[in-house]
Amino acid sequence: MTNDKGGMHVVYLYADSAMEWNCSNWRCHLLSNAINYAHEANPKTFPATASMYLLQSALQLDHPRVQSQIGVADVIVFQRNVITEEVWSAMDYWRALGKTVLVDLDDHYPNIPASNPAFNYWIGNVLGLDPKPVERLSEGLKRADGLLSPSRVILDDWKDTVPGYWWPNYPSLKDYEKIMPKRGGPDMAFDYDVTDPANPKLITKPREGTEGHIMIGWGGSISHVDSFVYSGVVEGLRKVLEELPNVFFKFCGHEGRLNYLFDKLPKDKVIRQIGVLPRDWPMVVSGFDIGLAPLDMREADDNTGGRNQGFSYDERRSWLKLVEYICGGVPFVATDAAPYQPLKRFGKLAANTPEAWYEALKSMALGLKWFREDADKARAEGLKKYTIENNAKQLVDLYDKIGIETQVRRMGAKLPNCIYV
Repeated sequence: MTNDKGGMHVVYLYADSAMEWNCSNWRCHLLSNAINYAHEANPKTFPATASMYLLQSALQLDHPRVQSQIGVADVIVFQRNVITEEVWSAMDYWRALGKTVLVDLDDHYPNIPASNPAFNYWIGNVLGLDPKPVERLSEGLKRADGLLSPSRVILDDWKDTVPGYWWPNYPSLKDYEKIMPKRGGPDMAFDYDVTDPANPKLITKPREGTEGHIMIGWGGSISHVDSFVYSGVVEGLRKVLEELPNVFFKFCGHEGRLNYLFDKLPKDKVIRQIGVLPRDWPMVVSGFDIGLAPLDMREADDNTGGRNQGFSYDERRSWLKLVEYICGGVPFVATDAAPYQPLKRFGKLAANTPEAWYEALKSMALGLKWFREDADKARAEGLKKYTIENNAKQLVDLYDKIGIETQVRRMGAKLPNCIYV
């Protein structure tokens, strides 16, 4: 079935609440927007459209609105939480009607570490599910036509359960094309005017006494504790901050569990910045002089019934941090790890030792003028190549490919004299 405009219609069933809005933004919201932007710009050459609904709201299959709004879909993407009988029934129903049903996973749920807030849910099984959540996830994946993930390692983890398709995380061109990378000047402080709580307004002002300072920056979700604890970056960063008077560390977000580590850094060299709304994050990123992207490389079992691949939990993350830095015009130093390998030409990748972090960060700080020139070139390429709007056609082409391969699998054989690409 196609939509009333003659093109594919994709429905994203997102899992995040407004309070934890993160993964659904990267794996559903930005994708849906990009498809619709392209359609609005030229509906004749880009007939595909998309819509997005909270997953739980789409499970009452006998409701007329669910039938009409989900029923127009050619492709239905379930984000993450395919672990209940109710969801399985919905997946089975829409597949029986010929829809392409996909699951999107951007995390290695079978091996989430105890530092991750989702650990109690997936591993601790606080809901008392029987079978346990990871076993239920496996069952849910068996009911899908394909698995989407920004991690090739995750796809390999589940390859004996469901066909896998790689779709990386891309930031929005609309968010990044309007910002200006920091090229000298003071550090900027960010806060909010919450006179209207429903519409907080960003307040920016120069941070006093920071003119000419080099800010090594990081910001992210509260799932990155181990990335700092086990990477060696804090020890390497400490030496750089002690040796170079004009270099500072800016840590963005509400994470407080790393305070005991940051207390080992020179206290007058650490700047804490509150977390900001997703719409404001590109402005914060562009204010870094050097971006950090440490990862924990300790080996973790895949726990999907397959063999141990020798990869860590963090190596099953996406390349998101680096594409944010690239599109923000920020030189970066990152752990030399699987998700970052495709982007290594744009910055520095370091081994997870204090010495390697120290050498990479110090050399970048001392040669910042030249690294900024490289970052400007990288940004121009990144805005064209690594933004979701400029990959909307490739996304729809991927769904089309999955649909063809799904039909082939359902038929059990390929048609003669046909070439499948």
